[in-house]
Amino acid sequence: MAFPSTFVDTLLERTSLADVIGRHLTWDNQKSKPANGDYWACCPFHGERTASFHVDDRKGFYYCFGCHEKGNAISFIKSMENVDFQEAIERLASIAGMPLPEVSRPEDKKEFEQLYSICEQATAYFRTALASSSGMDARNYLSSRGIGKDTCHQFELGFAPNSSDALARHFRNQGVAVNVLLKAG
Repeated sequence: MAFPSTFVDTLLERTSLADVIGRHLTWDNQKSKPANGDYWACCPFHGERTASFHVDDRKGFYYCFGCHEKGNAISFIKSMENVDFQEAIERLASIAGMPLPEVSRPEDKKEFEQLYSICEQATAYFRTALASSSGMDARNYLSSRGIGKDTCHQFELGFAPNSSDALARHFRNQGVAVNVLLKAG
């Protein structure tokens, strides 16, 4: 899901970074000046004994003078809670009490179904390539990493042949127009 940049900006403005980060660590009361939006703590990203992790709540960013980790509320949630961008936005929206924006689907349902079908066909193409003789090295690699057939099937893993236009040729042979392929990504 893509979030409008205005929604993300508003979310960051309404979110107290000190409150978000304060859920994961304890502030150094001697060094911190909450009235100024200035907070210090031991860094949650590396082990240390003195407070080198600084949060500027007014500007909405953090920086560690020890490991040089830096970012905003989104990057902090992503790192600390091991989630992707979308999940971080959803969690911050929940904290801020903001409803998520409505997501609009393509207006033309037929076009959406066509693009979805092309993506499914591409997945099938790569899965077939993995099962073919040209995918033997890839299968051996996956096997050496402990990834078996069941896992490959579950996660729809595939193999891209050593040709930059193999998939495009496959679709052209089926009569799919280039502009439709580009739209499908």
